[in-house]
Amino acid sequence: MNKMRLWAKILAASAVLLGLVGCERPATDNQVPTIPPKMFRSDWPASEVPVAHIVRRDYRIREGDQLEIIYHVRHQRNPEYRVKIQDVIAVRFPFKHELNQIEQVQSDGKLYLDLIEPVPVFGRTIAEVKRDLEQRYDEFIKEPKITVSFKESNVKINELKRAIITAPRGQSRLVPVTPDGSISLPFVVSMRAAGKTPEELHRDLNQAYSALGLDELEVTVNLQTVAPFTVYVLGEVRRPGALKTTQEVSLLQAIAQAGSYLAPRAELSKVMLVRRRHLPRPGAAVVNVHQLLENRKRVGQGGVAADMAKYRYDIWLEDGDVVYVPTTEIAKRADYIEYVWTRGIRAVGGFNSSYSVDDSVDWLRPNP
Repeated sequence: MNKMRLWAKILAASAVLLGLVGCERPATDNQVPTIPPKMFRSDWPASEVPVAHIVRRDYRIREGDQLEIIYHVRHQRNPEYRVKIQDVIAVRFPFKHELNQIEQVQSDGKLYLDLIEPVPVFGRTIAEVKRDLEQRYDEFIKEPKITVSFKESNVKINELKRAIITAPRGQSRLVPVTPDGSISLPFVVSMRAAGKTPEELHRDLNQAYSALGLDELEVTVNLQTVAPFTVYVLGEVRRPGALKTTQEVSLLQAIAQAGSYLAPRAELSKVMLVRRRHLPRPGAAVVNVHQLLENRKRVGQGGVAADMAKYRYDIWLEDGDVVYVPTTEIAKRADYIEYVWTRGIRAVGGFNSSYSVDDSVDWLRPNP
């Protein structure tokens, strides 16, 4: 029996030593994690201490957010106003009243009048239209005198005002971001909003309305309510699972809110971040969190100094991000020894020994 105990001790000690020898050393300070540009906003000089207005990234609109779109109509003097679709034009003949007409510019950009062929007027000034009409009517009237004026102009602007004005909000509209990430507005059937900053959406909406011929219109985008988003923290943390929040959260903050990492077991130099939202296909980055938490650097003659440069690599998370904190190699080997020896050989063989491998590997077990 004494020999059996001796062999059991030798076997357990050999397994532990093999595990220690096979462990990988943590990443050195000189290694910088390779992170795709989409994972974070930008760097700042290593000598700068980060402050709130530098660190805070631009907010990107998410599905479920509610936006307030405020419309402004610029009433400004424009000597070169050009005819638009649905403008109403009055054509008068001072000496031939029977030819007077008031017609609307059709969707093909033409004006349909008596006696003459359809006249293309879209994009032309009223003076150009007058000269063209006088030339065309010259075939039917000797020295025609024509007066051309607008009966109605900017018809789309007037229609838009009627569509958007509400009693409580004035010239604005509350718009939810749909599950597919788009919004719908008058004259703009559908536009992608999720993944854009409010400034980017403001620019795109103004360009869309300008392309529709509504140059006088300008919109402002306000973020009214923010939808909660979820990130998932797995692996060697105290409370793995889903983290729901309406506040911006970084990689380190997410691990902290998951109860922090399990110090003996977490492989901090190989934390994996998987991102799917707003990307054509999932992207992944391996982040050296051990390096992020290293706040000192060596200087000349063996001294140390505070090192703020590492913190610039902390990453802002997006909705649906998955953070995985892997297990160290030595913890994997300790788990293997526990599984094979304690739950396998000892349990099946019925050894009755006062020695337990738990004495060697208890410190690697997850904390309860």
